[in-house]
Parts: sequence; structure tokens; C-alpha cells
Amino acid sequence: MKNISNQRLKDFQKFLKNAQLDGYICLSALELRYFSGIELDAEEAVFLLTPRKAYCLTKKMMVPKMAPAAGFFTVKAVPGDMLAAALETAAQHKLTRLAFDPQTADFARGEKLARAGLSRLEGGVAEMRKVKYADEMDLIKTSCRIAAEAFEEVKPQIKTGMSEEDVRVLMALAMIKRGADSVPFNIVCFGENCADCHHTPSEKRKLKKNDAVLMDFGCFYKGYCSDITRSWWHGDKEPAEYQKIWHIVAMAKEAASGLLRAGLPVAAVDKAARDVIEDAGYGPYYIHTTGHAIGLEVHEAPIERAGAVGELEENYVVTVEPGIYLPGKFGVRLEDSYLVSKTGSKNLTKN
Repeated sequence: MKNISNQRLKDFQKFLKNAQLDGYICLSALELRYFSGIELDAEEAVFLLTPRKAYCLTKKMMVPKMAPAAGFFTVKAVPGDMLAAALETAAQHKLTRLAFDPQTADFARGEKLARAGLSRLEGGVAEMRKVKYADEMDLIKTSCRIAAEAFEEVKPQIKTGMSEEDVRVLMALAMIKRGADSVPFNIVCFGENCADCHHTPSEKRKLKKNDAVLMDFGCFYKGYCSDITRSWWHGDKEPAEYQKIWHIVAMAKEAASGLLRAGLPVAAVDKAARDVIEDAGYGPYYIHTTGHAIGLEVHEAPIERAGAVGELEENYVVTVEPGIYLPGKFGVRLEDSYLVSKTGSKNLTKN
């Protein structure tokens, strides 16, 4: 798989030139990985990006790790404060119009940069990250495949008497053994707990002979995540009400996902799903947004909600995840992740 971080960097450098900025300070682990293709902690490096050059200020021990990006980064080992070294490098090259994103800086670093006269560029890189590059799409597809295959392995193993925590552990192991870097979330709910959108799995709640089950899970693969939710009835005595809301949620998901294409208003995704659920009389029990983008983070922009601004674009990767939650009884959520194209979308998590 080709790493095209260099192309992302070049595109961002064009943005800096058009914005008449001399440079941008990268502070967050997400931005460091996005532009270098290398997993770095926020305490391990600071990047200074200019319209022509890219500098990595890092610790001496981290220099070998930057080797894959040495072709398009000037790597400097500094003995002390990396942020101070980045500002000093900017001064040496007479770069005066500098910017940073306050959303990616902790308070102390943000204050230091503001005092140094840097302007605020809020969400600039986050906006760029909405449209996925080819290598990102490949990584997300692999992450989605890992999660989907893990579920197919684990579901037949789920038996009456197992705890929510038992199933959570099985899912985590199934994803890790398939190559996942980590498991950022792994929700397992039985019965009444399915009405708790982000329930924490319990060692005490055991699966009954007849019970609702909801699992919301995903993994990181080389920094990129997946997101899937499955709901079903365990046992042979499925209540009519559960069957009813499951089919309503399925229709809502189909209505929303069927609209996905470049140019579609983001708010229209939420409206399509919400209209189905509200028309069926369950509007008050649909208590969250319809979806979000995924990538280096589990929840990225755009968020599919009423009032959302903007349109979907080609190569966005978004979830569709409507749900109905009946407190004290059960809940249903169904979710898949989709790659948006000019004419439609591709379901990346379909079993």
C-alpha cells in the first residue's frame, strides 16, 4: 500500500500559499500522522510546515522513526523544547505570518503560540481530512473488514449465560488477531441495557434465554478506524414490539443510506432516517444524530444532524446509524460505514 502523505503535505502547502501564510505549526498526534504517515505522539515531535518546506523538530531518539518521511521532511533533533525550536526555525527563515489550530493545542502551548503572535487557523486540517486520499480509503476498508469478519466469528459463539463482558473480550480478541492496532470502543448490551446508547459492558448482566442484543464496535488499523452496530433478538420468543422497531430502524437506515452521494446536503441524511422513525410514532425515542464521518478519529466531521451545513463530497466515509430506544425494555441501532461516490455509495461493513 503506497503511503501518499507527501501528496497530502503538498496539497496543504498549496493551501498555505493561497492563504498567504508563511507557515503552520502542527501539534496534535493526528496531524503529525496525517502529514508524515508515521505514528507519533504529540510529545514526540512538532512540525513546522511552510509553502515550500516541512520541518520536523523532534528528540534525537525519534530521528530513526522519521526515516520513512525523510524524503519530504527536514528532520532536526533538538535537545529541549521542540515547540520553541519550531518557532526559532521560523525566525531563522524570516517566517512571520504563522498559524496554528487552537483546537489541537493544549492550553499552555496555545497560550505560548498566541503570545508569539501566531494567528488562529481553526479546523483547517480537519476540513482537509474530510475527503479521504487513496491510502486512507485502503486503510479504512481494511479496518472495516477486520471488524466485520470478527463479528461473523463471534456471533455464533454468543450463548445464553454469557456476560456482556465475556462477549466484549471475545470481540476484542477477534479484531486484534486479525491485525487491529487497538479497539477504541466495544459496546455489548443485553436486554434493557440496549436502551442505553453507549452502555458499558457488565460482568454481572448475563444473556437470558430470550433477550435483545446490541453490539457497537470498531477497531483502529494503522491509525484508521471502523464503526459497526448490529442488533438482534437472542432466542425463539421475539416480542412483536421488538420486531416492529427493528424493522422501522432498518427502513430508516435504508432510506438514509440510499440517498448517499456526492452533492447531497448532509442534513438530508438525518432527515431521511428521522422522518421514517417519526412517521412510525417513535420520534421521541430516536435520541442521537444519524451518523458521522470516520477516519483518524471515530467521530469526524461532517456530523449528519438537523441543521448541518454543507454537502457530502466524493471520498467521504460516513456512517448511517439510526436507532430506537425504549427505556426499561430494549433498543435497536443498526449501523454501517459507507464510502461516498459521485453516483452513490459503497457499504464497507456489509456482512
